[in-house]
Amino acid sequence: EGFAKELEQEASGFDLKANVVDFEDFDPDVFRKHKVVVVVVATYGEGDPTDNAVEFFRWLKDEDLEPDAFSGLQFTVMGLGNRQYVNFNSCGKQANEFLEKKGGTRIYDLGLGDDDQNIEEDFEQWKDNGLWPALRKACGKMFDQADGSPTGGLPTAEDAVAALPLRVKLSADAKGLPVDPLVQVGGADILGKWYFQAHQSAVVVERELRQVPDAPAGKSTKHLDFDVKSIPAIDWRTADNLEVLPSNPENIVEWFAKRLGAHTELDSSLAFVRAEGVERPVKKPFPAPCTVREALSLYCDLCQAPTRSAAKKLAPFIRDEKDRAAFVSLVEDRPAYQWLTGEGVRLNFQELFEFFFASAEIDLGTFLQLCPRQKNRPYTIASSSREDKKKIGICVSIVAEKLQPLSAVAADLAAKGYSAPGAAACLERLGQKAQDSRSFRGVCSQMLCSKVAVGDKLWINARPSTFRLPRKSTTPIIMVGAGTGIAPFRGFVREFTAEAGLRKKTTLIFGCTKSTEDFLYKDELDAALKGDPKILSELVTAFSREQKDKVYVQHKVRDRGADIAQQVKDGAYIYVCGAVAMGAAIRDELNLALGGGDCVGRLQAEGRFVEELW
Repeated sequence: EGFAKELEQEASGFDLKANVVDFEDFDPDVFRKHKVVVVVVATYGEGDPTDNAVEFFRWLKDEDLEPDAFSGLQFTVMGLGNRQYVNFNSCGKQANEFLEKKGGTRIYDLGLGDDDQNIEEDFEQWKDNGLWPALRKACGKMFDQADGSPTGGLPTAEDAVAALPLRVKLSADAKGLPVDPLVQVGGADILGKWYFQAHQSAVVVERELRQVPDAPAGKSTKHLDFDVKSIPAIDWRTADNLEVLPSNPENIVEWFAKRLGAHTELDSSLAFVRAEGVERPVKKPFPAPCTVREALSLYCDLCQAPTRSAAKKLAPFIRDEKDRAAFVSLVEDRPAYQWLTGEGVRLNFQELFEFFFASAEIDLGTFLQLCPRQKNRPYTIASSSREDKKKIGICVSIVAEKLQPLSAVAADLAAKGYSAPGAAACLERLGQKAQDSRSFRGVCSQMLCSKVAVGDKLWINARPSTFRLPRKSTTPIIMVGAGTGIAPFRGFVREFTAEAGLRKKTTLIFGCTKSTEDFLYKDELDAALKGDPKILSELVTAFSREQKDKVYVQHKVRDRGADIAQQVKDGAYIYVCGAVAMGAAIRDELNLALGGGDCVGRLQAEGRFVEELW
């Protein structure tokens, strides 16, 4: 919905009129009357449409729908999915296929956004590669500007505020807040909807898994258990995903509150009401009433720089015309902005504000609507629903990265020809620290590994995964994981225990750096090997830093190629969990072991090869 609204807002700049229609309000007769349609559709779970689009897809694929049902309809589709799932973007692909099959005319290439990587950038690239010229042509308009830029330009700050459907009201007492009956719950986009469906759960177990942790250096791996016995709406199975909502660090929240002129209102309550002149119902972007502190902590992504599209929406509030032009120029340069916000540099939101928004004037209510929403983070469940349905466990390591000093970032910006008006003041404030390397810490992993304690309550929800054990207890099971990639397999081992050792052939190939430093769940795995009955048939380890030449799990797969090939002939299921690079290497080794070609692809199609990578 957020992407669709973005298209609606940009359309006027291209002399086009667009209306967003939620699939909840889908009407077949109205749909067929449209001349030009952009379908933005997400795929959920195992290739299913989102709840609000079920009726649309049922109608679209109805065999009774006439062959020329969409004759005269011009369309394009942007699919939103996640490559972790076998049926990646199947709903986008189906919409593209059936609209054309039933007489529609595709006017622009199918877009496929990948939430496992950078779905916002996928969307931006899909737009920038020629969407608007295609839509103008379909609408019978000449595209005068060869560079494809909109004719409307950047709105003024006043126009940007006027376009927002909501206003924020504050009160020291939540009971004193106004109630607008047409401001509805449910969330204005996918992330907002998640907030309203999430549940608060207490942490009941928190323990370090590394033998030699060093949290300040980013070396900490925690096992956390969440109590869900009082949350019947959470339905989960072993090795599903648990989504956790992070909370921004308090110092970041306070910095933005002060910058927005709301530092004295952090503990005040806020509510949304419709802006003057807005007569239609409007959905809340996140649950409210809530405190200003909660809004900034939970529902605003304050730790990473906004995407290009989100940054453009904030640009009008830079009052200095020269500064605003410099920032817009940077944002319009995709490679430059990707460099600034990507790996190795990662200018965060506060740093971006200090560098480029020195003259910006933006109030809390406006910022809360334009700031990117905080995303939940999915973690593969590391516990067994058969063993204990009332408790969900996850395995988390701090995500850490060394970054360039801010002084170097400022120098590189200048070398690329971009002005950062506030950089000098920011570097002066930091003093010597500006010359030091910076460190990136994942906001959720840092919170879970360094801040959370037993008794703390977090917002969570569960979603299905593709990790499912075979029904037959005689089917061989091969599990390959490194680091926190052991999570689903810890869950499997607990499941094997709950089954009283019924599985006849279970092999785990696990990798980490050293057996004495980061051998996760070591005691549990040793017990599974020695139990009576034996829970785990075999444990194969790859300790990459315990010898001169590094040894990884893919090397162990290669060493055991003949045995794995035989197990596959016997019907084995293979599960892989870990980093993308590791997953690619495992695929290569398996294909070689199984005789070449895309043997893994065929196993995957049969449901006998499942991977979850990040």
